Amino acid sequence: MIDRAHVGFTTAPSTVTVDAFRVRLFCRATGETDAAYVDEAAARAVGHPRCPVPTTYLKVLENEHFNAASVLQHLGVPLRGVLHGEQSFDVRTPVRVGDEVEIERRIVDIADKKNGALTVITLDTRFRLRGADAATSRQTIVVRNTLAAT
Repeated sequence: MIDRAHVGFTTAPSTVTVDAFRVRLFCRATGETDAAYVDEAAARAVGHPRCPVPTTYLKVLENEHFNAASVLQHLGVPLRGVLHGEQSFDVRTPVRVGDEVEIERRIVDIADKKNGALTVITLDTRFRLRGADAATSRQTIVVRNTLAAT
């Protein structure tokens, strides 16, 4: 059982710079074909001063800050039997290539389900640009306790 005292744990903020080459690799790996993500002229043609990043690229930035494996290690949870449940993003300001993004993560809930067979961990991530909120993310991690104990 995961100690509920971890609810509220917040990482110290860190800054990650959005790298054009890595965005290009991400787009190739995910099959993203919108040229605005990888070509500055195409980005300017649709009104962006620089290439924006696909919304799901925020997961890459999140992982550079304090990935789910680090969270699970902090909680003392073995990786066996762990599933990425779901993730959602709320973007207020586009993140672009070259931006320095400040990131922090917070454990907002730890709840048992199915009579303790599963534990669901909810994490929120805050992405800030120049001191202002740019985006948030909510991730759920599912721990299959029957497997984690074996």
